[in-house]
Amino acid sequence: MMPEPCPECPNQPEIVEGEPSIRDATVPKKPGRGWVLYTGGPPEAHLSMMQHTLPDDYTYGRFLPDGSILYDQRPDDWEPPSLVEGYERDGQDSWSFHPLWESCQLRMYRTEIKKQCRCIQVFVMCIHPEATLNDHGEGTYEGCKGCPHRVPIPVPFVPKRAEIPAPFTSRIP
Repeated sequence: MMPEPCPECPNQPEIVEGEPSIRDATVPKKPGRGWVLYTGGPPEAHLSMMQHTLPDDYTYGRFLPDGSILYDQRPDDWEPPSLVEGYERDGQDSWSFHPLWESCQLRMYRTEIKKQCRCIQVFVMCIHPEATLNDHGEGTYEGCKGCPHRVPIPVPFVPKRAEIPAPFTSRIP
């Protein structure tokens, strides 16, 4: 069972069921559980919220608070999972992937589980009308990497000695 988003936490990314209705955007035709949109908070917050787009019964991999993907090695696994679009494999742990995506407020994320290997596949869509999309109407890491339309996500200012909201803290009491 997946954790529910915290209703009291401010600036959580929004998860929209189905396809987003955004004017002038080409929406991929593949079915999905939902899209994660940036609505505020730290740059990595929307990447970690992709955990909520995975099926409830999916336990092979998970998104960590920093947006990384970690797979659990099962006894019958003989090789690590395949690469994930926009992620790089950890140099010391081949079952862990770190995001390469540069932050952008115009990008939306969706996940699917590959049928054959049960690995996570990440799809992106850009709401900018001049975005570079592939043949399926989706954005790619290579297309986003040098995009002149990118709108970076601002890093929130936290005054000294201020408490960081619980979902985004890296401090352990």
